[in-house]
This record gives sequence, structure tokens and C-alpha cells, in this order.
Amino acid sequence: MPRTYFPRPSNYHFPLWLGISFIAAAFIGLATIFIEPIEDWAHRHYLTWHLILEIASIAFAFAVFALGWSTYRKHPQRNILYLACAFIGVALLDIAHTLSFEGMPAFVTPNNPEKAIYFWLVARYMAAVGLLIVVWLPWPSVNELPQRHGRIAHLVWPLSLVLAIVLLTLGVVLYAPAWLPQVFNTETGLSDLKIVSEYGIITLHILALAILLRRLPNNSECNLYLLASALLLMAVSELLFTSYTAISDTAMLLGHIYKAAAYLLLYMALDTGHLQPPPFRIQQLEKALEIAIQNQQVHLAFQPVMGLSNGRLAGAEVLIRWTHPKLGTIGPAEFIPIAEKSGLMPEIGEWVLKNAVAQIALWVRQGLPPNVCFSVNLSLVQFRYPLLVERIRQLLETYQLPPHFLGLEITESVAMHNAESAIQTLRTLREQGISLSIDDFGTGHASLSHLKLFDANTLKIDQSFVRDLALDPRDRAIVQAIVTMAHALGMRTIAEGVETAAQLEILKTLGCDQVQGYYFSRPLSTEEFEAFSLSHRRPQAISA
Repeated sequence: MPRTYFPRPSNYHFPLWLGISFIAAAFIGLATIFIEPIEDWAHRHYLTWHLILEIASIAFAFAVFALGWSTYRKHPQRNILYLACAFIGVALLDIAHTLSFEGMPAFVTPNNPEKAIYFWLVARYMAAVGLLIVVWLPWPSVNELPQRHGRIAHLVWPLSLVLAIVLLTLGVVLYAPAWLPQVFNTETGLSDLKIVSEYGIITLHILALAILLRRLPNNSECNLYLLASALLLMAVSELLFTSYTAISDTAMLLGHIYKAAAYLLLYMALDTGHLQPPPFRIQQLEKALEIAIQNQQVHLAFQPVMGLSNGRLAGAEVLIRWTHPKLGTIGPAEFIPIAEKSGLMPEIGEWVLKNAVAQIALWVRQGLPPNVCFSVNLSLVQFRYPLLVERIRQLLETYQLPPHFLGLEITESVAMHNAESAIQTLRTLREQGISLSIDDFGTGHASLSHLKLFDANTLKIDQSFVRDLALDPRDRAIVQAIVTMAHALGMRTIAEGVETAAQLEILKTLGCDQVQGYYFSRPLSTEEFEAFSLSHRRPQAISA
């Protein structure tokens, strides 16, 4: 029966109060131009308004850094990290700009317009370049994210660069102002250099906006619209800063209003959570996922499993990848939960199983690769399917694939969902000659008594125990215990997520049988795996 979709509201609407505030600010600005008493009042109180608006901008810039870093700690996207680092620099330079304004107490050296303008220009360029980098760089998939222990290291260089620019700017403006060309004259107003510099900032904002607008038709996430609005307001504010002749001009007041509003929009754009798909994103992917298989948007990928004793290719884990023509590459960490909740998992699981058996059978007939086992993951829905054993037997007969080439992986939680039934299913599959693996071992709740009854061939050591293997002796002790227990039960072990030579050397010492991870290879396409298997047909030493 076809599913019926009901339109769901966006998880974030552009706030009405903020739009009204923009309009009100514009009218206030126009009033100060055309109504003389209001204009005089604005000039008299300009220092107060400037201080209020700059404090708001500084607070918003610090908030962007704090929220960006908090988000990065949970979802380490480099784009968010770069944005956070850029805006800590913006906040510090805006503080220097505010303290250097005429009418404020002297900031190290006597205050003057040029001193304040130079702090202003560097801060604006830092914001513009940071935003351009954020929208230009591709957002990496979940599989490409750095490990937790490496996230602080990723912060060091961009933050160091930003702080170095801030310190250099403070040093030159405060202690070597003679090195800097003139940007403002109290009689003639802005110099050509100042105006050209402002247009350079505007150009960077327009370029970032153009890049972002290309993504909007393919990405209906509301935070992108907020980010586009922030870029537009920043460009408008910079345009206003090219037209004033006196420090207290109305154009300056309006420019500061729009700058503060742009920073607020930027914070709100980040606060909507780019990495967490909103409801309409989930709906969009659910609809696209239904036709992805029919439109051949999904394909298989194979991550090699290497033997530690002989260095030969021992097998591969079969994975699914989805490339949408408009949305681009969508990671399994995002679409698999959607498939499970929407009821599409049986269809996806059947597609993976059927196409994996067909591809493996083709390779076996071609003699490539020899004597390896390909493991296919089974979801809970698939494992509970009453005709699972019969379906696998049928596929093996249809494609004439010897059963020892096929392996099935289930997690501890899947195996324990209905332990008695799982034990019977696993025994039947094992009797057919199919290799069985318990995936992510150590993270679920399988008892040792059930583990004995499951009669699996392999225990796969979860990457959470491998990640800090060289740093945490407790992880080493856990892995050693798993390996010893598995061998005592007649099972082999595969360590997942091996990425460093140190991890590999320790696993060899602990007696682990096989490994997989980015140290050897990322998941490969069919053609790439064929080439990889040809280069690893003969035994070779695996050195760390």
C-alpha cells in the first residue's frame, strides 16, 4: 500500500519580530536623513548608540564562536570549526575597534578615527573570508569526521592563525601606525583606499552569497536561508560604510544596525543545527529514497578485510552508498535510520543482498578474488523475516554461488532481540555453509552463554575499543579479553576502524586475526575493489 505524505512545517521560520525590526531600523535611518530634529538628536547621541550596537555585535560574535565550538564537539565538521575560529577573532577586533572610537577613554594610544577604522577593516575581512570558506568547502560525510581525541588538534592551527592575525593587527595599529596609509580625513572624509577596501569586503560577501544560492534549490534547510540573509545584510552594511563623510553620519548608524542584525542572523543560522536533519529534510530524503533503487542511485561498496598473519586479502564488508543527482552523496548514517523508520529497510536490505550475491558470484566465476568471504549486514527487520533462510538459499542457487563465499553480519542487539529464535536461525544458516559474524561486539548486551549457542564464526571488535588502543590500557585489556575468549570458542576476530600503524602493531601483538579500516583502504567501488584484490592476491608482510 503506498504511503501517504502530509506536508510538515519547517522546523525554523524566519522570525517576524526580526523582520519588523529591520524595517523599523530602516525607517529610523531615513528619518534621521530627512527630519532635521531627529538627525540632530542622532548626532548628539551617536557615541551611545555606537557603543550599544558594538556591544551587541561583540556578544553575537562570541555567541557564534561558543555555539560553533559546542556544535563541533558533537559533530566535528571543519566548516563549523573555521567559522567559530574566525568569529572569535572578529569579536576581539571589534572590542579593539570600540575602545578606539573617538569619545572613548584612550586605548593604549590616543584614539582617532583611523585607529578605529583599521581594527574595523581587519575584523570585517576576517568575517568575510571565514564565511566564504564555510560556504565554499564541501560538508564532509559522517565517515570523514575526525575521531574525538583528534578534535582539539584540529582546532589548534585555525585558532592559532586567527589569534596571530589579531595580535599582529594590534601591534601594528597601536605601536606602528606610521606604517599604515591614510584611510580617513576629518575634512575630506574617506580615502580612496578605505572605499576600495570596503568594496573588497562587499565582493567577498557577494561571492559567498552566490555560492550559497547555488545550494538553495537542492537544499531546503532553512538555516541556509538565514545564512544567505546574514551575508546580504553584511554586504548592505558595508555599502553604507563607503558613503559617510563624518564619523557620526546616519549611514554609519544604519551600517552598525545592519551589522549587528547580520551577526544575530548568523548565530540563528548556526543554532538551527545544520548537521541534524530537520523534519522537512527527513521527508525529502524519505521520498527520494523510495525511488533511489529504481533510478540506480545506490551502489555497493566493499571495504577490504586483511589477514594479519599473511597480509593477504581475507574478505570484505559489503556496504551501500547513495548518490543523489541533486542532493549529492548522502551518508548511510543519515539515510539508514530514515529507511528503518519509514519501512524501507526490507526493500533496501533485499537489494543489497541480491546484488551482493550476484556480484560475488561473478567474481568467483572470473577467479577474482580467490578464497575470500564477503560479509553482508542484516538489519533487525531482515533477520526477523520468517523466510530469510529460504531466501538466501534461493539466491545462492540462482547465482550458483558456493555458500562459503557469503558471510552475514548481525549486531549483538539484533541477535538478542529474540535469542532463542536467533540461535535457531543462525544454526540453520551455519549448516548451509554460510559464515556468521557478530558485529560491534562489546557494545551490546549479549551474554556469554548465548554467545556460545550462537555458533558464529567471527567476532568483530567494535572500533570504539580500537580507536584509543595506543593510548588507553583499558581498551587494550578489553581487546585482549575478546581475542582470548573468541579463540577459546573456536572463533576468529576482526578489528574494525584500524587507522594507524600503532593500532595495527598492538592488534598483532594481541593475536587479532584480521583487521579492516582506513589504514588499508576506504570502502571501494566495484572497479576499485577488483584492482585492490589483484594487488593483494599473494601473501605479503603487513608492517606497522
